[in-house]
Amino acid sequence: MSVDSYVRTSDHRAAGFSPAARLDANSDLLMLVETLMHNLVGTGTGSAAQQAALTHLQAGGGRFRARLAIDAGLALELEANQIIAVASAVELLHNASLIHDDLQDRDTLRRDAPAVWAAFGDAVAICAGDLLLSASYAALAGAGTRVSDLMTLLHQRVRALIAGQDADLAASQNHVNLDDYENIAAGKSGPLLALPLELALRLANCSAHAPIAVACGRHFALGYQMFDDLRDVGGDREKASLNAVLVMESLGSDQPELDVAMHADRHFRTSAVLASQLPMNCGRLLAGTAKRLSQRLPHKEKA
Repeated sequence: MSVDSYVRTSDHRAAGFSPAARLDANSDLLMLVETLMHNLVGTGTGSAAQQAALTHLQAGGGRFRARLAIDAGLALELEANQIIAVASAVELLHNASLIHDDLQDRDTLRRDAPAVWAAFGDAVAICAGDLLLSASYAALAGAGTRVSDLMTLLHQRVRALIAGQDADLAASQNHVNLDDYENIAAGKSGPLLALPLELALRLANCSAHAPIAVACGRHFALGYQMFDDLRDVGGDREKASLNAVLVMESLGSDQPELDVAMHADRHFRTSAVLASQLPMNCGRLLAGTAKRLSQRLPHKEKA
């Protein structure tokens, strides 16, 4: 299950976020992000890949990475066009990765609907993911300033994401220790959780804080993957998919679920602390989400 499922607009108030004017700004910017993403993919009658990509975007999702970019951009007082560019770029990139992940993992459902490959076929799914990936670069061009630097950073995070996915595909459940698991899990999703903050910080001339954002994204990614693994043990066992609980079992843990919950809690708490250290409170959405997810973990004390 995606982290998007746990993040909604109302979460801003629950986390102690700002008053109505700021919430309105978040909502308005998110609508503009949606419009830009659809326009970049293309409207009207187009290729099968275009229709598949649009169908995927229209299926919804919480747009968590876009929300991270919007909230950070507002906190850092970026221009609206910069916020929209960053939010659209990271969200398009994330959705491209989902289409390709579902194809590689042969997952037939995404957001309670057929995955793109299941609905349109493998070849169209590859092209649809590529289209969203290309659109992410086009979106980032709208930032107007420091575009070459931003695109280089985007490429670096795509490269890291691909390395993480490659490691996951090559992993064997029976030959993975906890360090291996964490490196794979962090590589698969950490780069795209840190990227909204990294791009916003770079546009705000606050790049000195980027290492904190990277560490924050890594710990959040690990906490969330373990959080998700606790809910998917049965399915992952059947598919022989990488799962933290199964890794703990293979390492001889007598209480693997509790061990995973403890590790997840530690990562969520670390992510929240790191996010609170970012300038102008620009990491507060990630911090608030980490705290709420930590509270949803099962009992974390060993018997």
